[in-house]
Amino acid sequence: MSIQLKQNDSDSDKSELNRFDQLMSDDVICISDSSDFSDDDAQPSICNGLPQPELPFPDGTVKLTRMSGENKSNDCVTLTDVVQPDKLRKALLTTFVLDMEWLKPHFRAHTKLVIVQSYNPNVEPQGVLQSSDGLTTIVNPEFAGVKYPIMHSKIMLLFYDTYVRFVASSANLIEIDWTVMQNAVFIQDIRFDGSQIFECTQFGSTLAQALRDLSVPDPVVKQLDHMDMSRVKVHVVTSVPTSRARTTYHASAYGMARLAQITRQMRRESAVLREINPAETDVYCYGSSMGKLSSAYLRDFYCCALGMTWGEISRHTRHTFSSQDAERCVKVGFHTNDQGNSNKFGPISRMCIKCKMDMFTGTDFPSSSLHKIEPAVPRTLVHAKLVLMRTGAERRHGWMYLGSHNFTPGAWGWLNRQQTSLTYVNNYEFGVVIPDVCYETVFGHDSITWCGAKIPLPFKLAWTRYKETDVPCFSD
Repeated sequence: MSIQLKQNDSDSDKSELNRFDQLMSDDVICISDSSDFSDDDAQPSICNGLPQPELPFPDGTVKLTRMSGENKSNDCVTLTDVVQPDKLRKALLTTFVLDMEWLKPHFRAHTKLVIVQSYNPNVEPQGVLQSSDGLTTIVNPEFAGVKYPIMHSKIMLLFYDTYVRFVASSANLIEIDWTVMQNAVFIQDIRFDGSQIFECTQFGSTLAQALRDLSVPDPVVKQLDHMDMSRVKVHVVTSVPTSRARTTYHASAYGMARLAQITRQMRRESAVLREINPAETDVYCYGSSMGKLSSAYLRDFYCCALGMTWGEISRHTRHTFSSQDAERCVKVGFHTNDQGNSNKFGPISRMCIKCKMDMFTGTDFPSSSLHKIEPAVPRTLVHAKLVLMRTGAERRHGWMYLGSHNFTPGAWGWLNRQQTSLTYVNNYEFGVVIPDVCYETVFGHDSITWCGAKIPLPFKLAWTRYKETDVPCFSD
């Protein structure tokens, strides 16, 4: 199902696109009054003096997408499980790849949808487009000056009568990402009351900025004012293309520089992380795409993951933190070519694992850091994007990142050598850092817990270094 632009009966789609071009102000289309995201008939949080119902996930939870042929499990969800269409009033969704024909049946026909998508700015106009019935709004965000335009964030804000479901994931709004490829999903239900303005939190302000960066219409962003985010403990980390003037002055808030801000804050707030020993700390990075990596890049990322400078790490370890140290401390997980060839879903799954041969064979590629992962579901491929920081003599403590960032410089950015607090970023990305997680292996089974609750993983915690005969799963 394609989105149709609102048009006069005598106008063609082509002429309507020309009309949108003429209406643009500073290359931005203003959202029309009919696309107002607010509800005049919204239900109050408390009806007839009765207390509001308990929220399904008030403190946050991590789920995996349920793959085709697998039995139901408390650890896994379908898109329908996440959306709860019978209760849903309206939704904001963001995605890199969009299949409207598959997506639409997951919602009731009258549900308001605002969808931020990736697009080709050489073919489609930037701005806000609406369906003819006024129920679906498509947002094409700003891409001015970006060489490779990629809007890769996967966010959901799902609005029900008394709460909003916040979702951050690695899954696009296409069938294979919810049935064939294993993805990770963070879900937290947040109390909503349209009659109240709640105190702003750090999470709320960073989420609002992330939505504005994505050109989300202001009526949608203003809904955050009515959400009680006091129970949210995760930290938002975003990436935004930093070649545009509007983001230049905020470049320290994006990519790996933003990750460094978060890890420094966590070190101040956590006794375990405050006394972190770099000699007893490893960082595990997995993504379904692998970019042009180098030992210097691994070193930069490791410093940001620990919230420390090179000098601070060198003082702790009593020797200069080198590129070889970075290759030892940063484990890069990626499917091997053999895993890609033998996966049970065939080419449709393999095509989602991206690595170019010339990047792997380059002279600067840190091949000793490559590790093979073992998927939780045998003979499948993992599309999730995760970073696991593990510290301590037994590597039991740390944090976990979950979201849309693949382990690529385009996603996390390159540090500016002149001003190391700044980054250059190519993509729009979004994810959350889950603090104070505990890693354990109990009776041979890997376990991650957060606030006493289990976090399921799409792969086993024990990674094995690539053999000499192993090569990454190359893109065709």
